[in-house]
Amino acid sequence: MVGAAYVIYSLIPNIELQLIKLTLIGGIALVFALLGAVGEADSIALVFIAADPYRLSPILPLVFGACIALGHIVYEVATGNAGGLKTIPIERFLKEQKWIPEAVLVDGVREEVDSDVNVARDEVEAKMRPGAMVEVKYGVPYVAYLGIGYVAFLVYLLALHSSVFFSLP
Repeated sequence: MVGAAYVIYSLIPNIELQLIKLTLIGGIALVFALLGAVGEADSIALVFIAADPYRLSPILPLVFGACIALGHIVYEVATGNAGGLKTIPIERFLKEQKWIPEAVLVDGVREEVDSDVNVARDEVEAKMRPGAMVEVKYGVPYVAYLGIGYVAFLVYLLALHSSVFFSLP
């Protein structure tokens, strides 16, 4: 066991930095997921980005992701999709994954749903009735921005720092 740990320690450069990154980012992602602030896929994507062996791996991919998110959010606000609450039919809510539910309206009675994004959609599906409406706000899973940001980061490394890109394990 000790020998296997030493082999891993000697084969992976800067393993201390990797463990610190994974522990810090993984801990933050776990807390956010448990509090319902982000979805489970979002927290897994954060840990995946932290596992990248590049020294500045969590910083640059997150900056690229933030730039992409900002551009997309500005576009959605400009086109009127984002901002404020909307009431839509439950069928549309179930078809389109871009909505975050706040409440279900059945026969004029408003029922709040859990604020945890991991639970709220299931609650709405459980309350499905013909003619029901859902009060929603616009929201795209962060994993989309993180994934596109990570790909942009890899393209950046390949285009401008190809020697670093090809030296990564």
